[in-house]
Amino acid sequence: MHNLQLTEDQEMIVDTVRKFVADEVAPTAQELDEHRAFVQEQFGGLAELGVFGLCVGEAAGGVGMGLVPFVAALEAVGTHSSSLARLWIGQVQAALALEAAGGDLGEVLAGSLTAAFVGPEHGLVLDGGKLRGLARVVPAGAGAGLFVVAAQQNGAPVLVVVPGGEPKRCALKGLGLASAACAAVDFTGVAASALATGVAATSAIDKAQRAAWIGVAATAVGGGQGAIAQAKKHAGERIAFGKPLLVQEAVQRKIVECKRAVDAARQLTWHAARLADLGQDANEAALAARIGAVDAMVLAADEAIQIHGGFGYTVEYHVERHYRDGKMLEVLDGGSESMRNRLAVLQLA
Repeated sequence: MHNLQLTEDQEMIVDTVRKFVADEVAPTAQELDEHRAFVQEQFGGLAELGVFGLCVGEAAGGVGMGLVPFVAALEAVGTHSSSLARLWIGQVQAALALEAAGGDLGEVLAGSLTAAFVGPEHGLVLDGGKLRGLARVVPAGAGAGLFVVAAQQNGAPVLVVVPGGEPKRCALKGLGLASAACAAVDFTGVAASALATGVAATSAIDKAQRAAWIGVAATAVGGGQGAIAQAKKHAGERIAFGKPLLVQEAVQRKIVECKRAVDAARQLTWHAARLADLGQDANEAALAARIGAVDAMVLAADEAIQIHGGFGYTVEYHVERHYRDGKMLEVLDGGSESMRNRLAVLQLA
């Protein structure tokens, strides 16, 4: 099978998501972002499509198709709304962690409960039956009905589940992902019991983290593709020195280099997803894909802004949003710099 090829069943699901994006997501993405409105309706639309269980096994109530169709569908969403894509990733992280730990994931799969996964990068600690620590940036944090938390207990990994009403939350107005209801979430003093410890907790947390690395990579690929499409459209319409910008060699070079970076990141993202679906060690490929795809998205959005000139900095054009979202993706999940350090450990061990 070609690296970017889907099965007939996978293609059917991804086509359904693409149609949903074209009909429901693309027309409102800019307005929702400008007003920092939570994409609740679109999130509900994904729930109605039944895609939150795409990567979850059939025995746990999921579809059991793995990460590859998830990646393909996220690209389509990320082309127009990184906020919605990142919310979907968080829902899938929570579902995969709960599945691995043997928890109840019915409401998470159905989408009747918005879930957020809080990773080990936040440094939360479970001590004496209570959590301690602050998660500074959590997508969906302001609206989540459930938090699945990766913490430490006596120096060992532990997975806990916290109802949404328990921790203190403070909505954030960050640079990007303005429609993702990002929040700082203070878990200090919140009572919690371990859902999984030791090897079981480690396995659950690893699955959730890997899904985020690969999912964010796919989102960034979509964002990069969206920025390139907007740059080509504007350059084809804008006349300078008596001809469209698109025939200017300098502009063509910008677009070509951006597409080269995004295409390379896309290949690596799908490769990582296939490795994970085959049960092979996908961490190195997933980290490389995540770093490369976010870098490519930021590059594509930055160059698209330059091609737009002064228009590129205004909210009427999509490219400034792609840039802000790309920069926000850089700092999530521990940040691109810490991931580079982690990748170095894997590659140089």
